[in-house]
Amino acid sequence: MKTQPSVIPMADDSKRITQEDIAPTLLPDDYLSSDIAHDLCSFHMPRYNELPSVDLYRDQVIAFVSQVFQPLSACIEGDWLTPSMVNNYVKLGLLASPHKRLYGREQVARLVVICLFKQVLSISDIARLFRIQSMTYVSDVAYNYVATELEHALHASFSHRAEAAPDSASMVTRESLLVRNVVNAFVSKLYLLGYLRFIGYDDDSAIHARS
Repeated sequence: MKTQPSVIPMADDSKRITQEDIAPTLLPDDYLSSDIAHDLCSFHMPRYNELPSVDLYRDQVIAFVSQVFQPLSACIEGDWLTPSMVNNYVKLGLLASPHKRLYGREQVARLVVICLFKQVLSISDIARLFRIQSMTYVSDVAYNYVATELEHALHASFSHRAEAAPDSASMVTRESLLVRNVVNAFVSKLYLLGYLRFIGYDDDSAIHARS
C-alpha cells in the first residue's frame, strides 16, 4: 500500500504544509450541484396576490416573512425580521402604521422587500429607492417586479445551464434598473456566502483554523 508522500516546507522556518492544505479546491460546479444551490435556484417569492388576504398581527407577519425567506436562510446571518425591526420601520416611515395592531397585504409586501433590500442597502438608501419607485409604479406592480427579477437572478446564478434573463419590466426605466441592480447585488451576496458555507468557511473557527 502506497503511503502519501510528505510535503516539504519551502524553508526550514516555514510552517509545515499538510496534505489538507494542497487538497483540490471544491469547484463551482460542485457547489451548483449542492443542496444549498438547489434551494436557492428553486426559490419562489410569492406574488402580490399570493400574500395573505387577511390582516395579520405583527407576530404573524414575522412568521410569514421568515417562512418566505427560509430557503435562503443558509446564506444569511441573523433574523430576517424581528418585532423591533418592524417597529423601527414604522417609526422611520418605511412602513405604514398598523390599523388596530393589524398589518394588511400592502404592508406585508413592503416588509418582504425591505428584508431583501436591507441585505445590500442601508435603511436610508431603501427609503430613497421607495420614494423613487412610488413616483412610477403602484405597490403591487413594483412588488411583483422585485419577485420576478429575484427568481430570474437566482436561477441564472445557481443553475448549470441558465443565462441571465432579460429585464422583465414591460418598459425599462430608471426605477426598474435600480431595482434590478439591487436584486443582482443581493443574489451575488447569496452566491458568495453560500459558497463559503459549502467549502466550510461558515464560522470563525474554520477561518482561524485555515489561517
